Amino acid sequence: MRIKDTVGGAFFLGLQLRPIGFPVVSHFSLQPMAVRPENFTMRNLVRVAFLLVACSVSQICASFSFNTKDLVLLVNDSTTLTLTLTDNVLRNTTLILSTNHKDLLTTNVTKIEVTNSTGTNVWPVELFGHDAGHDLLKVDAFPPSIKCSDAFVRVTLQHSNELALFSVIVGWVYFVAWSISFYPQMYENWRRKSVVGLNFDFIALNLVGFILYSMFNVGLWIPEIEKDYISRNPRGLNPVQLNDIFFSIHAVFATLITVIQCYCYEKGDQQVSRTAKSIMSFYGLIIAVLLVLVYLQKIVWLDFLYYCSYIKLTITLIKYIPQAVMNYKRKSTIGWSIGNIFLDFTGGILSILQMIINAYNYNDWASVFGDPTKFGLGLLSVIFDILFFLQHYVFYSGVNYAEFESYNEVEVEDEVTNSEEHPKPTDKSDDQIC
Repeated sequence: MRIKDTVGGAFFLGLQLRPIGFPVVSHFSLQPMAVRPENFTMRNLVRVAFLLVACSVSQICASFSFNTKDLVLLVNDSTTLTLTLTDNVLRNTTLILSTNHKDLLTTNVTKIEVTNSTGTNVWPVELFGHDAGHDLLKVDAFPPSIKCSDAFVRVTLQHSNELALFSVIVGWVYFVAWSISFYPQMYENWRRKSVVGLNFDFIALNLVGFILYSMFNVGLWIPEIEKDYISRNPRGLNPVQLNDIFFSIHAVFATLITVIQCYCYEKGDQQVSRTAKSIMSFYGLIIAVLLVLVYLQKIVWLDFLYYCSYIKLTITLIKYIPQAVMNYKRKSTIGWSIGNIFLDFTGGILSILQMIINAYNYNDWASVFGDPTKFGLGLLSVIFDILFFLQHYVFYSGVNYAEFESYNEVEVEDEVTNSEEHPKPTDKSDDQIC
């Protein structure tokens, strides 16, 4: 039974035992026969596995790629790209070139036959732009024995290069306006040596919002998190640019300086309200739960950062309300810098203008009206700025002007007092001449 099972098992594995040359197998010749087939089987399995891996690697070692990943093309214009085969192809393969929107972008070829070849091959591919928008040119291989994941081009089709340049200029102008919008309030606090009139809820919510915004921007530049983003969007770009990181970190720094001023200068009976504390505690609880989920590996860090950005959006929706209500109750905007509002209004108007320019140039109106969050937040900020203008120059202008006049009178009185207490020294040379 032992000999039969051993030999039968060997044939079951597809291996044939050598004849040993004896008609009768003794007990002593049985022992090596029970070991050799096993060793022989393991060696051959390893060899077969190695050959299969080597074969599969040789099949996928070849890859295709275009000479660029991003391209800007004018409407009714054309350009030529090059598609390159980087290695050998062991079998005949058909390449299918396709775009997402045939009404935006077409190619002169849609199919390329690749024969069993050696060395590098290059094919010219001509693109034709028909309408403004965003499209993707990609290549698929049949059978899928060649790597084509890098064979794609993100194409931006636009009406005008001049409009694109103007959009960039507008973007930098509102970036600068928003970046320096923190300093008029700092100067106002320093000039008055007081923060009375500046709502502490606004400052607290602003600080939390910009910290979360900085976490999102910096986090997407961490290699591990950026890798997760690319895996989810394999043909997309990182949405965070270097100026986004600079703006958010600078905003945290500027807001912290304002917080320090609130501790150093006169503040009266102002403090962070219970409502604001409850809102921030609720946000803190959400963030703590998210961190636990990350620790338990229920979500990844990329999801955590997205949730932080959503919290930042809700803060932007509500952060102006406490200051507007405070101005209404005091019937004054004294202590609330109107220069800050001018710069914020300028940045908000220009950001909306840039969205409209890009929507026309790229025929992408969905980015304006199809994304109510981005457009709505910018519009909401502008509406609050208009409200603050009305409070400062219309509703409470008399009170603000009276405070300005009294402040000037105090400055004049101080100058007179100082001149009396410290008279200007006379010039001895003049006395001698007289």
